[in-house]
Amino acid sequence: MKQDLPPLVEINLDDRHYPERLKIVLGKNAPKRLFFRGNINLLDEHAISFCGARNVSEKGIEAATLCARTATKNHFVVTSGNARGVDRATHREALAEGGATILVIPEGMDHFRIAPELRDVWDWHRVLVISQFDSNAIWRAYHAMDRNKTIMALSCAMIVVEAGEKGGTRAAGEDALRLHIPLFAVDYGFDETVAPGNRELIKKGAKPLKRSKETGEPNLNRLLYDAEVFCADVRSRKFVNAQEVQPKFL
Repeated sequence: MKQDLPPLVEINLDDRHYPERLKIVLGKNAPKRLFFRGNINLLDEHAISFCGARNVSEKGIEAATLCARTATKNHFVVTSGNARGVDRATHREALAEGGATILVIPEGMDHFRIAPELRDVWDWHRVLVISQFDSNAIWRAYHAMDRNKTIMALSCAMIVVEAGEKGGTRAAGEDALRLHIPLFAVDYGFDETVAPGNRELIKKGAKPLKRSKETGEPNLNRLLYDAEVFCADVRSRKFVNAQEVQPKFL
């Protein structure tokens, strides 16, 4: 059944719908404006973000798919950047499993199109597309870097699926560490041909994400725990901030 295109909504920092967590996590670097299309209520749900290479390996695609499936089964919204490779693999898996997903795009809304690999599972009731750029803005590398910060700030934890020695994925992981967002990097064991950036991020403080010996599935137990703790901390900071701005009566 064909769904009507949802209306485009624009909000600024002072709007009551603006995600408070962006202000808390990013501070003065929070986007001044956001453009939405889709189910804005997904911003109220707990999310796990994914970052990884466009030219991802088969092992990376498998890891991304399995992790997104587990996150969805645990009622987390899957958040990523709609790039080919890891991003779209996680968006697709979330929707295919009956879950929800947020796409934070690195260009203006005028340029957004539903990717061919997502069309058969697409459901606007379970999707939110976000842009922090003017509607006619085109893709730029620095736009992608900026939107990565928005992706991670909207989530309770971040998974780096496959990072190279250099590039945007590794930089995103380093930003997550600086922002104290729980960061997990897929550990490919002794295979040094895959994701050299993951090993470097683990050395810097990312937690290794390994398969369960019993099930062969990614062991997300620690991630799910850390995600809940982080989201609770953000909520408490939001409550404190709200209390501070309440009027005082004499």
